[in-house]
Amino acid sequence: MAPAPVCSTKAQCTAEWAEARTFVLDHAGFKIQTYSRDFMQTYNATGDSPSLAASVNKQPMAGGTYKIVASFWCDNIFGCIPNQRTTLDQFNRTVAAAGVQDTSPAAR
Repeated sequence: MAPAPVCSTKAQCTAEWAEARTFVLDHAGFKIQTYSRDFMQTYNATGDSPSLAASVNKQPMAGGTYKIVASFWCDNIFGCIPNQRTTLDQFNRTVAAAGVQDTSPAAR
């Protein structure tokens, strides 16, 4: 499992937070109910639905860094579609990649 993404600059945090929102919109089966600069949550999974609900929190850490922590769940005893653990791993990788800046000479 990939670790939760961490950001340390405003540009990096902005890119990662935007990617987190896009990921939730693309992968959760429920619309976003609450959205702010450091928290988002979809409507809750109900009615035995295998679709994913999501919650994402941008948690402050020491030294001015932030960790973007997500959770995915559903309301089905047989499991979620897609699998919540696989989706969390994909979220962590996708959001972390959005925060990687191109430092090659051509990009400057």
